[in-house]
Amino acid sequence: MALLVEEYIDTAEKYLGYSERDHGGATKFGQWFGDRQKNSAYDKAAWCDMFLAYCGWETAGEEGLDVIGEYAYTPHHASWFARNGRWGNTPTRGAIGFIDWNGSRSIPAIDHVVLVLGTDSRGRIATIEGNTSDEVKKCKRERGIFVGFGYPRYGKVPVPTTGGDDKPVKRPVGRPKIGTNAPKFPLSSNEYFSVNSHNGYSNAKDRDSVRRIQTRLRERGWRIETDGYFGQKTHQIVSAYQDEKSLEKDGKVGRITWASLWQAPITQ
Repeated sequence: MALLVEEYIDTAEKYLGYSERDHGGATKFGQWFGDRQKNSAYDKAAWCDMFLAYCGWETAGEEGLDVIGEYAYTPHHASWFARNGRWGNTPTRGAIGFIDWNGSRSIPAIDHVVLVLGTDSRGRIATIEGNTSDEVKKCKRERGIFVGFGYPRYGKVPVPTTGGDDKPVKRPVGRPKIGTNAPKFPLSSNEYFSVNSHNGYSNAKDRDSVRRIQTRLRERGWRIETDGYFGQKTHQIVSAYQDEKSLEKDGKVGRITWASLWQAPITQ
């Protein structure tokens, strides 16, 4: 089965609060890794990377490990991404972030590894990470300590289609009011709502705005959850909407797409 980014994140979030202190210094992640390697020394070893591997395996079995990687030593994991052309400097949602606490850009100096959720309004990177104060935690990390990011080759989310059309399905609804005035765009003119920016995961005000976008799309007939989080499903539907309206198809809601949600005519 394919490993999907949101399912992988859901699995990692399930372990928030898990602590080695409750298990005599051992973890289920190290024990699982040690069983696979036939080496019990991993039972109480540093487990930040084994946690990420375990979550991939729990979510999608061996295929999940093919996507995330199966490592305990973080420099080897980062090198694996680099060798396979999956390495870069952008903290996208679902990326694997590699940290050197001393702030170098050297893969051999990497100390820690995290799962990236996105960035906040201050540019900090929101993460889920294992072996932080001996437990699984959500953190916000400054950009300067990251050596780089590995990009797992996640599967694509299936999108329902109709009549051979590759757009997400729209449902018949009563037409919402279409006027000439849209609500004021809540960001500066060069900013946008997207999977990686103002996505609602780190800021309640952004979450309200994303929910407003989702609600407007739903009113226009698109099948979308109004949860306030700009994930891959919202990205896909925004892209399909932009395609329908001959807007730039980037899956992001900037001031032009925002205004269109209120001003453009509805097609069904």
